[in-house]
Amino acid sequence: MQRSYMFAGAFVVLFVGIIVIVVVCVSSMNGWKEHNADGPKFWEQGGVYQVYPRSFGDSDGDGTGDLMGLKVVLDFVPNHSSNLHEWFTKSEAREGNYTDYYVWAEAKDYDKNNTPIPPNNWMSEFGGSAWEWSGIRGQFYYHQFLAEQPDLNYRNEHVKEEMKNVLRFWLDKGVDGFRVDAVKYLVEAQDLNLDEPTDSDNPELLHHIFTTNQPETFQILREWRELVDKYHEKVLMVEVYSEVEDVMKYYGNQSVPLAHFPFNFFMLEALNNRSTLNGYALKDTISLWLDYMPEGKWPNWVLGNHDNGRVASRLGKDMVDALNMVVLLLPGTPVTYNGEEIGMENTFISWEDTRDPEGCRWGPDHYQEHSRDPERTPMQWNDGHMAGFTNGNNTWLPINANYQEINVAAQKNATHSHLKFYQHVTEIRQEETFKRGKVTFPTYDDSTFSFIRSLEGHPSYLAVVNVATVNRTVNLHLGANFQLPDKAEMVIHSSTSVAKETPSGSTVFLDSLTLVAGEGVLLKLPED
Repeated sequence: MQRSYMFAGAFVVLFVGIIVIVVVCVSSMNGWKEHNADGPKFWEQGGVYQVYPRSFGDSDGDGTGDLMGLKVVLDFVPNHSSNLHEWFTKSEAREGNYTDYYVWAEAKDYDKNNTPIPPNNWMSEFGGSAWEWSGIRGQFYYHQFLAEQPDLNYRNEHVKEEMKNVLRFWLDKGVDGFRVDAVKYLVEAQDLNLDEPTDSDNPELLHHIFTTNQPETFQILREWRELVDKYHEKVLMVEVYSEVEDVMKYYGNQSVPLAHFPFNFFMLEALNNRSTLNGYALKDTISLWLDYMPEGKWPNWVLGNHDNGRVASRLGKDMVDALNMVVLLLPGTPVTYNGEEIGMENTFISWEDTRDPEGCRWGPDHYQEHSRDPERTPMQWNDGHMAGFTNGNNTWLPINANYQEINVAAQKNATHSHLKFYQHVTEIRQEETFKRGKVTFPTYDDSTFSFIRSLEGHPSYLAVVNVATVNRTVNLHLGANFQLPDKAEMVIHSSTSVAKETPSGSTVFLDSLTLVAGEGVLLKLPED
């Protein structure tokens, strides 16, 4: 069962892994600054469409998603292995070169019950000490995440070469690149007796100066980039949740490139619910990336993913089209999580149906606060059996009950829909203004956000978003950072608005622009 969409006259191409990335193949080079004189790479030619594969499409009827016949970008998780892995078993037994494949440390001391005390105060991302005692080896091992996920020791040359061999194996198989997970945790300080400093206001919070973004991490990434570059047109993307100054280090520079880009999660983090959504927040998060990004590097925009609630549930159903428009029309690569283009929503998952390990470890009383299953439910393809996801009788997670109303087939057939809007904006991205044009921000406040894409000799476009929960008539001249024209031509507006008075091609006045709650519109400005 092959899945495909038609965007701007071209089928999407799927890039598969634990996290699958899909690139919309349109002939758009949405550039920013002076970049890539040799022409666009595949990841620069359109939008990135991220798929959670277990929930995208099931071809064999077993209820779990899979992907056939497709281009591949693998999710590479190099920080740790399973504690059941052969390497760990041998390391725990101190067998040969495997002895130091993981981060081992002596106990700092023993308490009155003769219980070993960890060597320092480092904490796991999931809470509690990051050190686990091995009775077999008589030492602690370090785990940034679960105790079942011991961290590999990247100060060991054998480990470094092993992981390069993993990359070579898949590159030789023909994969198109890697998304490197949790890369900032790769290396820890060499002195394992160092305590991380505590926050002055909250002693339970640590400043992770010894466990993240270590200098050796960037050297390892540099070696991986050199390896990847030996193959034709491969991409190296990295996942980094950190301060912007730290994230930008993962680009490298012109002479020493590292990742092609680190994922930009600042918009996703800033807009975690409707109360945090305003024009200032949008403008600030966009400018943050563009202002800090090294010269000649490539931006990207992430609005949602498999670790965060659906946009419709997090920010409101009315905002789906407007926010998709924003990320699609900014300079750089937009990243869309599968289902966001049709406005899928979070699904209630019972404790009995919970699959996410992070939710499971908190138990039935608290799993809902931590589980990521609600945003990972199966893709809603149509209103038929199992939402068209599988021809089997079960799915690995329950399907949202709203699949009969919210599905791809219905939206393909509708006159106005989230999918139709997404497709139309994707087509608009092909215009030269959006390939090479600059971006400016004329008007933004608590309730309004706008930006202009302009390129000399080509039409200029003004995108406007009403982030308020009420209908409004907006005067864009008030508080504008520079002079705007009196009127403009309507290009497209959110599918949630079917205002007959402003169809595409109609004239609107910028001192009295009527917008419904959550609406986004794209306007073409008059030629000078």
